[in-house]
Amino acid sequence: MQREQEVYDGFGRRRVVPVRTYMERKGFILRPKFVFIDGRTGATIYSESRREEILYNAQQDTPALSSYFELMDRIVPDFLGTLSNQKIRGTRVLLK
Repeated sequence: MQREQEVYDGFGRRRVVPVRTYMERKGFILRPKFVFIDGRTGATIYSESRREEILYNAQQDTPALSSYFELMDRIVPDFLGTLSNQKIRGTRVLLK
């Protein structure tokens, strides 16, 4: 993970530099493979694999189902883009 750190030189001038730090994180990966098949012949028309990943701090207790929906929110627009060039906008609210 990259974060910014303040550094002061010999003249007291402040600079902000990026610093890499290693943190323990947990996450989820979603790897769907979309296959479109011709219903008459059974031939594969189009096939596409996707990969989406989401990472959380190790202390954060995020349910797997919540992460699944978040990953699907990222994948669905791309998937629908292969079917149509029409844009779809919507809002989803999760209740606790």
